[in-house]
Amino acid sequence: MKYLPLIRLLVNRELTLRYKRSVIGIGWTLLNPVLTSAVLWYVFSFVFASRLPNGQQFGPYLMAGILLNTFFGQGLMQSADSIASNGGVLTKIYVPPQVFAISSALAGLTNFFIGLLPLAVVCYISGQPLAWTLPLVLVIGVLLAFLVAGLGLTLSILFIRFDDSRNIVSILLLILMYLTPIFYPVSIMNSTMQNIIHWNPITSYLDIFRWAFSNNATPTLFSWVYIFTWSILALLLGTYIFKKYWPRTVAML
Repeated sequence: MKYLPLIRLLVNRELTLRYKRSVIGIGWTLLNPVLTSAVLWYVFSFVFASRLPNGQQFGPYLMAGILLNTFFGQGLMQSADSIASNGGVLTKIYVPPQVFAISSALAGLTNFFIGLLPLAVVCYISGQPLAWTLPLVLVIGVLLAFLVAGLGLTLSILFIRFDDSRNIVSILLLILMYLTPIFYPVSIMNSTMQNIIHWNPITSYLDIFRWAFSNNATPTLFSWVYIFTWSILALLLGTYIFKKYWPRTVAML
C-alpha cells in the first residue's frame, strides 16, 4: 500500500507514453483486436465456423482469444523489460524495482479491460448474448496480471543478464500462441495435440474467459484450479527468484 500512488503514476505513464505520438491514441487498444479479428475471421471463418462445437460463435470466439493472448504476450514482454528500461531511475533513487514490473502488468490489464468493449460489440453483432457470469472476467484479468507480473519478474533478470533472452522468449511466445486455441477449435486436433493444448495454461485462462464473458466455451473444474495455481505460483516464485538474483544483477544496469 505504501507504493500504491507510485504504481498508479507508473501505470498512467505507461499508458501515456505508449500512445504519445499516436493520433488515435488509446483507441488502438480498441482497434487492434478488431482489425486483427476481422482479418483472421475472413481467413478462417469458412474453415472453422461450421465446426465449432456446441453452437459457439466464431467471431466472439476468435476475438476473445486475440484479446487475451495480446494481454499475456505484450504484457509479459513489457513487464520483463520494464526494470531494465528504468535502470536510470533505479541507479539514482531508491525505488523497489518490482514496482515497474507490476505497473506494466497493470497497464496491460487496463488495456485488456478496455478491449472488452469491442468484444461486447462483436458478441452483439454475432447474436451471442453476454453471460450473467460477466463479473468473473475481473477475477480472470487479475489472475492473468499475477501471472504476467510473476513471469515478468523472473524474465527481467534474464533480460538484463543475457541480451539473447529477449529473442528466445519472443520465439517461445509465438510457439505458445499456436498451441493456444485462439482461432481454431481444439476438437479438430488429434488426441496428442489436444493433450498438449489442454496442458498449456493459457488455454485454461482462455476457456474460462470465453465462458465468463459470453458463455462461448465450457471450462472444467481443472481449468479453475489450474489458473489459480499458475497465477499464485508464478507470482510467488517470480518474487523469490527476483529477490535472490537482483543484488547480483543491479550492477549490470
